[in-house]
Amino acid sequence: MIAIIAAMDIEVELLKEASKNSETSLVCGMQCTSGKLENREVVIIKSGIGKAAAASATAVAISVFGADKVINTGLAAGKFPVGTVMVADKCVQYDFDMTADGCPLGQNSDFDSPFFYADAALSAALSRALEKAGVDYETTAIASGDAFVADAEKMRRICADFGAGGVEMESGSVAQVCTKAGVPFAILRAVSDNGDSMADFNAFAPKVCKIFTDALIAALGSDDF
Repeated sequence: MIAIIAAMDIEVELLKEASKNSETSLVCGMQCTSGKLENREVVIIKSGIGKAAAASATAVAISVFGADKVINTGLAAGKFPVGTVMVADKCVQYDFDMTADGCPLGQNSDFDSPFFYADAALSAALSRALEKAGVDYETTAIASGDAFVADAEKMRRICADFGAGGVEMESGSVAQVCTKAGVPFAILRAVSDNGDSMADFNAFAPKVCKIFTDALIAALGSDDF
């Protein structure tokens, strides 16, 4: 079972439309759609926005649905052109702060690093699907925090601090739960804006959602997953 987790309706609606033999249930207040994509058993979970919501969705995916792979997808602010897809090699929670206890910014003392590393095989499968589809993509770190970043300078500062290519609000917590549970994960995010404004996000979001949805479905249809 592959769990696909995204925060918003706009990020899951095309995936749900493409799924076969699907059934939707409400688990812990979250819409969970079980079905098949490219003949693979999936559960598509609309988590809601933010790290707590995404962590809860990941726990539900693993403990209730028995997911043995997790993919977090959706939109992000990024330093790359709008429409570029980011495949994360690692994730960090940029607003997690235990520096008073001697940890680097972003690091939880339960872990050895601020970063949570995506599964190499899953990430490579996504990258190959993007290459075959001719979609521009970047392999990069992604930084998560509980703030909608609509300030380009703030986005650049966060990216510089953590060597990241983009910022959003969920993947770092998905990565933490998966790492703790020993479940492989991958992160696929499409750049909807450059951290400039909410208006840019709203203007480009529908088009960009189709880009990452098509790429994800193509990857599920390959022999690599």
